Amino acid sequence: MKIVFYNKTLISGGIEKCLELLTKEIYKNYDIDIVYTDDSILDPNIVNILKQYANVYKIENQTIICDVCVWCYLYFDYKKLKQLIKAKKNIAWIHSMPRILPNCLLDDNEFVNDMDNFVCVSNAVKNHLNIQKEGQVIHNFMAKDIKKLASIFNPYSDIDNNVLKLTVVSRLSSGKGFDRLLLLTNTLKAKNIRFSIKIVGKGRKREQEIKDNFKNFKEVEFIGYQENPYPYVKYADYLVQLSDDESWCNSITEAKILGTPVIVTNFESSKEQITNLENGIVIDLLDNNFEKYIELILNNKQKLKDKLTDFHYENELNEWLHLFN
Repeated sequence: MKIVFYNKTLISGGIEKCLELLTKEIYKNYDIDIVYTDDSILDPNIVNILKQYANVYKIENQTIICDVCVWCYLYFDYKKLKQLIKAKKNIAWIHSMPRILPNCLLDDNEFVNDMDNFVCVSNAVKNHLNIQKEGQVIHNFMAKDIKKLASIFNPYSDIDNNVLKLTVVSRLSSGKGFDRLLLLTNTLKAKNIRFSIKIVGKGRKREQEIKDNFKNFKEVEFIGYQENPYPYVKYADYLVQLSDDESWCNSITEAKILGTPVIVTNFESSKEQITNLENGIVIDLLDNNFEKYIELILNNKQKLKDKLTDFHYENELNEWLHLFN
C-alpha cells in the first residue's frame, strides 16, 4: 500500500514532528512518500530525519498514484494538486484550530467533499470543525524511546538544586507566549528568586526580536533547535507553555511522560491536558499579574512531580491503521 503525506514545506514544527513519529511507526509496512511544494524555507535537517522513513521530495508536475493521501496543510492550490496526487482515499489531518484559519480549504466545498476522513489532533479542534462532516480525534504520537532519550544528559547538572529550573520548547514566533514569559521572568527577578530558563527552539521572522527582549537576563539561555529536546524537559522543575492558543501541544504530553509538571495558559486544548494543581499550574490568558502565581510555582514543584509518577500515554496507532486499511 502506498501512502502519500503532503505538506506545503518541511520545517522544524509540530506537523513535521508528527510526520516523523507516525512514519517511524509504519514505514516497514507501507510505501511512504512525503511531498512538498515550497522549498524556500525548507529545513534540510528535518528532511534528512524524515528520509529515514519515507521518500521525501518536491512535487512539481509529476503524477503520483497512491492508495491514501494525507493532506497535512490547509492553504494550497488543491485543484492543481489533486490532478497530480491521485489517491483512492483522502484524509485531511488538521493540526490547527479551524476557528483561526480564515479562507482555508475547510471553506472549499470541493476539498471537503473529496475528503473521506478529517483527523483532528484534539477534541478542541474537532469542536470547531464547522463543516458538514464528522471529524475523528487522533492525538499526536509521542516518541516511544522518550524516557531513554531524556536520560542521555542533564543540562541542569551544574545548577544548584535551589534554583528554579524552567524549560521552554517552542518555535520562536508570535503567539507562542514569549510576551508572557518575559512577564514571568521580570516577576522572578523582581522577587529576587534564583532561576534558570532554557529555551529550546528556533524561529523565523521574530527570532532575533524575541532574543533581544531577554538580552538583559543572564539567567535566560537560548539553546536553539535540538533533535533531542527531552533532557531539557526531564531535568526541569517545569515545562513552560504560555501560548495564546495550541491545537494540541506535543511538549505538554512529553513533559507529563517525563514526570515534569507544566506551567500553561488556559487555551482551549490545554484543558484536555492539564488540570490546575494536579499536573501543572494554569495561568489565565488575560492575566498580566504573575506575582500571585509565583508562590504556587515554588511550593508545588515536588507535589506535582509526584502526581505524574504513574502517568501513561499510549500512541493511537490502531486508529491510523484502521483509516489506512
